[in-house]
Amino acid sequence: MAVITTNLPQDPLSLNVASRERSCKLAMRWIAVLAALGLAGHLALLLWSRHEFTPVESLVALQSHMLTHGEGLYYDLNHYPFTVSPYGPIFYTASGYLQKWGVFPYLGGRLLSFAALLMSIWLCWKAPGYLTRDRYAQAAAGILAASTSNVLFWGTVGQVDVLACCFSLGSITAFLRYRERGASKALVWSGVLAILAVFTKQTALAAGATVGLVLLMEHRRRAALWIAGVGTTSIAIALTLNAITHGGYFSDAIVANINPFAWFKLRDHVQYMILTCAGVIIIAAIGAVRASRRTAPLYVYAGLSMAVWLMTAAKTGSDLNYQVETMLAMSMCAACALAELHFFQSLFANRRTWVTLLQIPLLLHVVLNVLLTARVIAERAILEPARSRETAALKPYVDRPGRVLSTHYDSLVQYRGDIEVEPFIYSTLVKAGRADPRPLLHDLSTRQFATIFLLDDLFQPARDETNLELEHLPAAQLDAIRQNYRIVRHVEGPYGVYVYEPKQD
Repeated sequence: MAVITTNLPQDPLSLNVASRERSCKLAMRWIAVLAALGLAGHLALLLWSRHEFTPVESLVALQSHMLTHGEGLYYDLNHYPFTVSPYGPIFYTASGYLQKWGVFPYLGGRLLSFAALLMSIWLCWKAPGYLTRDRYAQAAAGILAASTSNVLFWGTVGQVDVLACCFSLGSITAFLRYRERGASKALVWSGVLAILAVFTKQTALAAGATVGLVLLMEHRRRAALWIAGVGTTSIAIALTLNAITHGGYFSDAIVANINPFAWFKLRDHVQYMILTCAGVIIIAAIGAVRASRRTAPLYVYAGLSMAVWLMTAAKTGSDLNYQVETMLAMSMCAACALAELHFFQSLFANRRTWVTLLQIPLLLHVVLNVLLTARVIAERAILEPARSRETAALKPYVDRPGRVLSTHYDSLVQYRGDIEVEPFIYSTLVKAGRADPRPLLHDLSTRQFATIFLLDDLFQPARDETNLELEHLPAAQLDAIRQNYRIVRHVEGPYGVYVYEPKQD
């Protein structure tokens, strides 16, 4: 039997829609390639760099090393070492054992963060898939997360933030799976991951609070069981940790974390968030107005993570890592908003609607953040040789016998592996009456330290001691250094370190 074929003319409208869809696919692929290049650039840097990206990264590396070499983790605030481990034990333990197994201190923590970063990006793609069948919007969530410069920066630093975000996103994703498919095991996993998030970084409360609130609105009995299970387990773990560390866990992770607040910090945080994420925030805000019951959990999560950020960002010592979870949550909310507004369908069909104008804030977000990523990578590459020279110049002073008091933490990571005094937190605790100033004051007055590294010249009259974020010691301890120590060298570099040695009588 012969098959008769007829070449029918195709609908020009369909051809135009297909053409615009192909163009959009191509654009998204190129943007994904740019994001991947940013990830690859950061990965190359974290593998190459042997020096700190942030001072806190050095402190985490030191505290991880001390933990796995029998020196504990959470310390009494009134005795040596005067340092604070302000986070949960999970990252410290994992990073410490990587060091113990031969991984370079910074590299272990950075690899943990980078693995968590990749998983977080995948979860940002996965979670909206339970709420929308729009695969373009789902892809947009992953691309927005992967292209956000601040997320990439902290995803390559050996600090706890992105690992905590990864656990939080995992908890939300597991809950959405349970909610959409009725998988009871997923609800259990949601609770487990929420607990892991809190014991990685204790302010990672947004995911657990989101699951509890949404369950209360939808299944009160199940909510009561979930909240009781997660709450009881968390309290039991916290009390056990506190008992094992003789009160050190609560002292370090809670009491010592209540730093003074400075409104300029909040202003700086908000300015950076608006500058780098305004496009995503606008789209997410539009979506929040039109949010359905189905997509509500993501908006609750974004709102709670933003509330945690705003409540904690104003304290002295905070950095842009406080924004990472909110930025990731906003990426998912923006994707859901695009789906609910039928953005991609309107774009393909070339409809005359304001919705298609949302491509402007999307492109602005991508372009700005790609440029910021390139700048960060370049700055890190330029600073690495300078940091190397500065730290190498301090080696003779750190390597020799005797105690060292240092504001230059990188040299301690490279040549010592432990720390006796963390000046910023020590000064903050002494001023707040939470730490005993006498042990350090006695040791400085009797010249017990063989070497002291400070970032300024104590003998200059025009010193700024009002800036709470500089690595200043309390006034009495600084006077003891003036009376008993002298400057023997000034090492030029990114920090500019002054080396002090005991005076010779």
